[in-house]
Amino acid sequence: MICITGTPGVGKTTVAGILRDRGFEVISLGELIRQKGFVLGRDPLRGYLEADIEAACSHLQEMEGLDVVEGHLSHLCRSCSMVIVLRLHPEVLRGRLEGRGYPEGKVLENLEAEALDVCTVEAFEIHGERVHEVDTTGRSPHEVADIITDIMNGSRVCPPGGVDFSGWLLG
Repeated sequence: MICITGTPGVGKTTVAGILRDRGFEVISLGELIRQKGFVLGRDPLRGYLEADIEAACSHLQEMEGLDVVEGHLSHLCRSCSMVIVLRLHPEVLRGRLEGRGYPEGKVLENLEAEALDVCTVEAFEIHGERVHEVDTTGRSPHEVADIITDIMNGSRVCPPGGVDFSGWLLG
């Protein structure tokens, strides 16, 4: 099972849809959590749902024929055979998140997470060398899907550390 992760707005769901169209069995971790009730509660400060990741990941392990799991928490599933972290320049990400109507605080929190490589660092701590990092900035979703397909079949390697948006924080 390949896990596609990244900050909200980087293109995970769009790219996963393209992979589904190409014949891969794809599931959204967020949808699974909501549909199966893998929810512990709601963060009182931010209003986010708090997911029962262990239960959701355990459920994923029981699913037959699953190729790809997408979601910004998917890298927390230890059963991922490979993790692909999608990255996007924070200024482009800002436009997408504002376009979704995210409150300013949520936008800033996600921009900071993207600039600080939060998903990549978390994924690497759990999965080590099985983590790949793809910069989606300036690439079409189909191009990103092509890169992911190449990574999955072993013809391309995109090790973590090749994408650095930390300078954005200083600008």
